[in-house]
Amino acid sequence: MIVNDYLAKDYGLQGCWSLVADVVATETGATPLTFRTINRSVRQMASEFRIALSKGQHGYVESAEPVNLCIVLLGKTERVGIHHCGIYFEGKVLHALTGITLYEELSVIRDAFEVVQFWAKA
Repeated sequence: MIVNDYLAKDYGLQGCWSLVADVVATETGATPLTFRTINRSVRQMASEFRIALSKGQHGYVESAEPVNLCIVLLGKTERVGIHHCGIYFEGKVLHALTGITLYEELSVIRDAFEVVQFWAKA
């Protein structure tokens, strides 16, 4: 994976979900992850995405430890819940915020987010 290719892209207002779909499709050749939600709020999108993953609709299973190209679901606090995501690669997490795509050490992610879940392809 060439991380700089993704860092150069702007994924828009709710870009983390688009980034994950882009990386999965590009790097694995899999059909892009799809999920449907009526309410386009970040919280609703995150909930739909997490449910789709946990139902195994895309062949992912929750993993205690990260592996390259696994999906990382993130939440600021348990109360807020999952509301952000990224892709784990070589000890770092690639994730998109409004207007910027970042590639940060997992330790930095763990400091910023109380909830961190790894979902790997089964």
